[in-house]
Amino acid sequence: QEHGFFGLNASQVRFFRQGTMPCVTEEGKVIMETGCKVARAPDGNGGLYSALRKSGCLQDMQDRGVEGVDCYCVDNALARLGDPLFVGFCCEEEAECAARAVAKAYPSEKVGVFAARGPAVTVVEYSELPPDKAQGVGPDGGLNFNWGNIAMHYFSVAFLNKVADAVEQGGVYHTARKNIPSVTGTAPGVKLELFIFDYFHLASKVPLLEVIREEEFAPVKNALGSLTDSPDTARASLLNLHHSWVKKAGGIVEFFSEGTGVEVSGLLSYDGEELTEVCNKRVFSSPFVLEKK
Repeated sequence: QEHGFFGLNASQVRFFRQGTMPCVTEEGKVIMETGCKVARAPDGNGGLYSALRKSGCLQDMQDRGVEGVDCYCVDNALARLGDPLFVGFCCEEEAECAARAVAKAYPSEKVGVFAARGPAVTVVEYSELPPDKAQGVGPDGGLNFNWGNIAMHYFSVAFLNKVADAVEQGGVYHTARKNIPSVTGTAPGVKLELFIFDYFHLASKVPLLEVIREEEFAPVKNALGSLTDSPDTARASLLNLHHSWVKKAGGIVEFFSEGTGVEVSGLLSYDGEELTEVCNKRVFSSPFVLEKK
């Protein structure tokens, strides 16, 4: 409300709540948070399908005539939602489900990888891929598992309904071992999570679109000061991209302090387009935010 729903009508914006699952011990016993309350944790990004249905959002999409959705589920400073290239690709492929992919930066990069399981496309999480498999190469010298999943997916509304039906019949849960707050203090336990890609096999096909990492993937997974996947590296990636836009549009950036640059407001340009008029032969002293007037 404070930002006027970023140009949308209030009726176009809906929030819904993620589901939860009980936390258990290694022996499968339920952990109690208090004497009368079960310890619970979010049910993973695969809980999306049930949450959309239970919240009424899925029905709302159908009522509005929405055909498909573009979504992402990791912190990514360069995420391009509603990318016309990706959406057009999905429509051209008549995809029920599709995904963006990037070439891995190095064999042990902590990203899930796309793989074939029988006739179906699936994702194997990096934590579930043995090191020898992650580093295995083919005859051409390339990685056997090279295509990283950046958690940016397209789903048709019909496919979301299909998966919601399947989840209601029972899901396959992954385990995450964490310290759980309990009635006796913090205790080692197990969280149960559904993964969004566990249901890709229900699609007739899952086309993948390779995207350029420097333009579409700057994740935030680690704390400030970390050398990889931190707020610092994500900020640097965004500023490098926007600098390239300004330079291409004829602008000049003067850097006066480390870690700064020119940021282009998403309200002014989505992908560096239409910047010539505001950038050509103009000098920007960093830090500077180029905003829509």
